[in-house]
Amino acid sequence: MSNRAQTKSLDVVNPSLIKKYDINEYLGHFGKTAEVFLENTNDIKKPDCGQEVFDLEMELLNIKKVPAVYNLHTFEGYSGAYQQTGFDPFSAMIPNGFTVIGNPDWYIPDNFVSYLDSDKLTNLTWVEVKGSRWIKSMDIEYMKSFQQKLDYWNNMIQTAGKHSIKSRAPINFFIAIYPFAESEWYRARDENREWTPTEEMVNQGRWFTLSELVDKFENDFLYEDELQEKYPFKKNEMVELGYLDYSDRKFKRRINL
Repeated sequence: MSNRAQTKSLDVVNPSLIKKYDINEYLGHFGKTAEVFLENTNDIKKPDCGQEVFDLEMELLNIKKVPAVYNLHTFEGYSGAYQQTGFDPFSAMIPNGFTVIGNPDWYIPDNFVSYLDSDKLTNLTWVEVKGSRWIKSMDIEYMKSFQQKLDYWNNMIQTAGKHSIKSRAPINFFIAIYPFAESEWYRARDENREWTPTEEMVNQGRWFTLSELVDKFENDFLYEDELQEKYPFKKNEMVELGYLDYSDRKFKRRINL
């Protein structure tokens, strides 16, 4: 028997002592948010509609998703490559993930794309994907935090970068919105038929810079809904820490396109 098997690296309780409540505890499933999550990811087998339409758009653009095993022949006939990068609860749920994705400093967008343009210059871009026009206030704050770090990085590349990295900068950040991807999935479910991403859904999509999306979110929206979930921090204590405008409120808005 190996030393690792003889000596536990973590203090783990015996599974025979575990109850249903304990399983929910280490999965991070509790309250209304957990009920919605379980419904969306398990019971009705809802796909990541926006991401699947994005995957189709990449295919139409001859940009290939990087597989686990590849060589140069893998990319023959393609003009670029991309990889899914963000936290994806649809295919890889993170247990108690709200403690991780609740920190804007740990947020990264859904995809990273590298491609050659018509002048054969390398272009790099992060892409966050949405399958509807509903945008959460939390998403806006996370994307603002990411854009600030990206701007700092691009400035450092421009100021001090060697040619190997400067020739690939600046790195862009876009938000791809496929406004009817999710609604079409719900329609297909209600009509008891299979949903698949289509070129029409791709053509309906729009890509925004963050400043363009923020303008839409703040000034050009049709509806606003309050979310039941709240930020997990106490307002008074956050104000004492220096976050003078802090609010635990979360909401979403349906922007106009």
